[in-house]
Amino acid sequence: MPLTSPIKGIIGACLTPFGEDDRVNYDALRREIDFLVTDCDAISIAAVEAAEYTMLSREERKELLRLGTEMVDKRVPVILGVSSPSPHEVIELAEFAASVGGDLVQVLMPLRPWGGQPTIAELMEFYTQVASASPLPLVTYHNPGPGADPPQDAFVKISEINNVRYFKESSRDITKISRLIEQIDLAGKGYYFTTMQPLLATLMMGGSGATMPPPGTTIGAQVVRAFRAGDIERARFWQRCFALFPGKWAAYGLPPVMKSAMKHFGVDIGDPSRPYSPVSPRDHAQIGQFLHQIGLLGEGAPTSLSLSEAATTLAQEDTFLR
Repeated sequence: MPLTSPIKGIIGACLTPFGEDDRVNYDALRREIDFLVTDCDAISIAAVEAAEYTMLSREERKELLRLGTEMVDKRVPVILGVSSPSPHEVIELAEFAASVGGDLVQVLMPLRPWGGQPTIAELMEFYTQVASASPLPLVTYHNPGPGADPPQDAFVKISEINNVRYFKESSRDITKISRLIEQIDLAGKGYYFTTMQPLLATLMMGGSGATMPPPGTTIGAQVVRAFRAGDIERARFWQRCFALFPGKWAAYGLPPVMKSAMKHFGVDIGDPSRPYSPVSPRDHAQIGQFLHQIGLLGEGAPTSLSLSEAATTLAQEDTFLR
């Protein structure tokens, strides 16, 4: 069934909980999804690399898509990850996503199968093949490194393909973001989402929102709510939190930091898939202290501090974490 209204605000990128047997912990997944639904306007499952979907077999990945969608239970729209450099595999996964109740599918801009950047023409052919056969609308996903990093013109051209409805862009390049919001979102060719760090700038320029994993979603939702209420000062404070979190612990990578942070919210989704390491006990404690000091944890959170108190705390926390 098509969405009755466009997605705007925060898309929560569900992380994959792994148990001690290296298999998906579905009890933990249910708790994570319940956490996400509180703050998110949509949830993506196995759709971003931080979700560690590449550590799963094909059947494990499909099971994650199926059970994750079931756990969301139509409370918010669901975006299911179907990325592959093979259009045939993407289409097969998109058909599966439709069969289990997904609302949209997310497809990473692929590198060439043998490595290297595709041309704009090759990307156009890829998305034309996929979009024409997919039973669900597409979210085009840009993540340089694991995926392609084409010129800006490629985004605009892809937005003109029928059935491509959304973009998730990870460059954090404000020049690129401002142009593509203008030429895609404000031009009515699609809905343009970025990520945590440029969220407020994205909203102010007319973009649709941002995608991020939990508990970044809790901060992001505060930015969106304040912006929609016209309280730019409060929106600016919450956006400033992203200057420190998760960046102060960036050497670990995003999944270890976010999985550590979730434990402080009482939602234990385990550690990164082995052999990759979690954050150290010292850094885990610092992450919890930061979340508490900015007012996200504790009685009355996230409004336990006044805005002026929180801003002062944030500046002090930056000095402490250096």
